[in-house]
Amino acid sequence: MTAVSRTIAERYTLLEKLGGDGAAVLWRGEDGSDGSQVAIKELLLPVLDEPGRAALVKRLQAEAGVVVDHPSVVAVHDVVVADAAAFIVMDPVEAKTLEDLASAGPLPPRFVADIGRQVLGALAAAHTAGVVHGDVRPANILVSPDGTVKLTGLGIAKALDPSGTPAFLAPERIAGHEGTPHSDLWSLGVTLLSASEGMNPFQRVNIAATLYAVVNEQPPFGRTYGVLADVIRGLMAKAPHARMLPDHALPLLTQAASGVEPSVPILPAPSRPGLSTPSVSAALAGVAGMVLGFALLTNAMLMHHAYYLFDFAELSIIAGCFSLILAGVSAVVGGASLLAKVRAGQIMLSVSAGLTLISTCLLTFIGDDRIHLGLPVQPGLTIDLLILVFALGLTLAVWFVPARRPAVG
Repeated sequence: MTAVSRTIAERYTLLEKLGGDGAAVLWRGEDGSDGSQVAIKELLLPVLDEPGRAALVKRLQAEAGVVVDHPSVVAVHDVVVADAAAFIVMDPVEAKTLEDLASAGPLPPRFVADIGRQVLGALAAAHTAGVVHGDVRPANILVSPDGTVKLTGLGIAKALDPSGTPAFLAPERIAGHEGTPHSDLWSLGVTLLSASEGMNPFQRVNIAATLYAVVNEQPPFGRTYGVLADVIRGLMAKAPHARMLPDHALPLLTQAASGVEPSVPILPAPSRPGLSTPSVSAALAGVAGMVLGFALLTNAMLMHHAYYLFDFAELSIIAGCFSLILAGVSAVVGGASLLAKVRAGQIMLSVSAGLTLISTCLLTFIGDDRIHLGLPVQPGLTIDLLILVFALGLTLAVWFVPARRPAVG
């Protein structure tokens, strides 16, 4: 904690910094009007002109006025705007954020399940009251030393940043749809999995890669098993209406929090490295690779009679024919590998493209008469060059297919 002494709006004094991230800071404060202790959450405001700023403050105050009656919801008393930040004045909570707790490493499954039980209860009450949180994440969950959990930011987060936090966004929100109770359930699932595994399963080096992972990848379950894993999978179904609802999830989280689990943990069935449901891009590239392979093998037979290797006297033609056959086999294997092991497919298709280039040079440009197997060079050259261009283009494209796709947990 960091001790300070800073007064806001000539009423609220910030006393100690309790925690926070780059977007929000939680303070222990004092209400100067009566000396009561309060919790104050400081949120940075976007840069706005005066009318826009006034509209945002009005919206914040309106959202803060919505009452959700649940013990795991922090009551908001006031919203003050000063120094390019909004200060949300709440009931005092001696607690740390779940983000701070999880920063030290994975949390025990029973502890995570109990946090999930309390937050889900708060969300269910908010949804019944017609309120969508819009930004459920560890920084908005407070955990007291005795295990009591409080959810903050109801409505406030949505008013400040309608887009939400990328790594916790539901797929449908990335597609441009408004936040709903179903999208809050997804965000809770990601939050619980992040706490249990010690890292967010979708966080990548940039926002675009993060959003792609949310939409296209299945999260890995390495340390999370049993009832807790079942609930998280239910909350994180890609289709909104397929997600597990609170009435179903709450009893299961209560069971997991109480430690009622199988005596032997039921871990996800081990999968061979790299095997998973292929993404659309990997599937398309895989099919294209196999088509390339069959085209190479057909070209080898029809245009170059490559299967009669020992009928030729010239070493360059023998080497070119052998290289063409290997290129075709490599392309077929590489295309098939993309459906299971992306990196192996990328390498095999690159090898195939290189062999295709070598074959084209050996079979087309070596020799003074430019005649191969009784065929004029031009028809063979045209086909060879078309296949070569396709092979090189596919090789470049296939390296944009994600090299790692977590297997379905």
